[in-house]
Amino acid sequence: MPDFQNVIAIDLGNSSGRVVLGQWNGSTGALREIYRFPNEAKEEGGHVVWDIERIWQEVLKGLRIAAAATGGRVESVGLDCWGAECLLVDEAGNLIGPAYTLRDPRQVRAMEHSFAILPRKRIYEITGIQVMPINALYGLLAHLEESPEEWERTRFWLGTPEYFLFRMTGVAVAEYTNAPNSQLVDAASKSWSREICDAFGLSLERFPPIVPPGTILGSLRAAIASEVGLSNVKVIAPACHDTGSAVAAIPYPHDDLAFISSGTWSLVGTVLREPLISEAGYKFNLTNEGGVGNTIRFLRNVIGLWLLQEALREWKEQGRQVSPAELAAECMDTAMEGPWFDVSEDKTFLAPGNMVARINAQLRAQGFAEQSRPAALSGIIFRSLARRYAEVINAIRTCTGKHIHRLCIVGGGVRNEALNRLAGIATGLEIIKGPSEATLVGNVAVQISALEDSRSLEQIQAIASRLTFLERT
Repeated sequence: MPDFQNVIAIDLGNSSGRVVLGQWNGSTGALREIYRFPNEAKEEGGHVVWDIERIWQEVLKGLRIAAAATGGRVESVGLDCWGAECLLVDEAGNLIGPAYTLRDPRQVRAMEHSFAILPRKRIYEITGIQVMPINALYGLLAHLEESPEEWERTRFWLGTPEYFLFRMTGVAVAEYTNAPNSQLVDAASKSWSREICDAFGLSLERFPPIVPPGTILGSLRAAIASEVGLSNVKVIAPACHDTGSAVAAIPYPHDDLAFISSGTWSLVGTVLREPLISEAGYKFNLTNEGGVGNTIRFLRNVIGLWLLQEALREWKEQGRQVSPAELAAECMDTAMEGPWFDVSEDKTFLAPGNMVARINAQLRAQGFAEQSRPAALSGIIFRSLARRYAEVINAIRTCTGKHIHRLCIVGGGVRNEALNRLAGIATGLEIIKGPSEATLVGNVAVQISALEDSRSLEQIQAIASRLTFLERT
């Protein structure tokens, strides 16, 4: 009998996808990246869409590399990525229409139109999910408005991670850490909301079953297994939402803890045992997302390092070669006092392009001068994010009554010492760090826990704490 298990974790992000091989010996494990590929949405016919087929081919390439690295001996594979989107699939299992991203402008319009049918507050009372245009509900409503014939041809709709798992297995599901972000799940019953679906003419027959994280969906399809060189591989729905996987990797007790999953988005929140839907939660637009081990991620989406990523893209196009690490180093002495802009205006910053101009417009709105120097503007971005973190954590305290003393930061933003330092000053909390590769650590931890026939939060945390990510050399 082998003395370790090989587990493949696939993490799809807005700018890159990664395939990681985890090896677990029953008590400790190591993860190493074996393949990375670029990923970027594209503009097509006035919409922002994903090239889903290209991403799928990259996933298959990653599986082939994993097969070669392990001699074809892999126990399981799981995939996570961004949440909230919707993809339509026909009777033959084919994708219907473009794969619209959550940043597509049509979703803003659909959200604004929806409140005339079902009031914003009622939608929140049912779902406990923050009302944002990125939610899949508004993607589906846009489909109905613009292309009703596509909805009529639909056998079922899937979130993006569940779509790729469907391609691997032929099994259609909605995984619980991702499904509620659609704003279509009744928080109390943890099932699809009939009231919302009836109000908007969305047939429940087109909704897949909701399953918990760690569900073993079956084996990798025979044709795919043969193509990539793998056999007898279980396909597991981990915490399919990347934030769900990232929070699963936090190795600390959640009693007095807030967290920030810091990356393209900053997800600022705390872990609860039950949904909390209240007038204050509605006022602050706090969300109740599904978590591992029957928990709730009670949080607020904050536009995150997307602001810097887009600014960097502009500067690169202008021939100004600066890196995130260089800018963070230059901003280490940034004070909390100084120019800032309101990052809570999510719709202002969702779309790609012209980010520096949009930030400067918001600076002018606050009475501050425009800024064009990369280091100075980066410092303003970090200060503005830190201010928003503090506002959200104070709102969480108000809603939950929780005594929060520590702030755990996970994800790629762990490496941004300038932002983390300002977050500590703004919130007044002790900063502790979780894994920088939290999404992948959580993905693997949920898979291993499922292979060991356990889905408890404590088991997943214990496994995550014993996983080491080996940096690329």
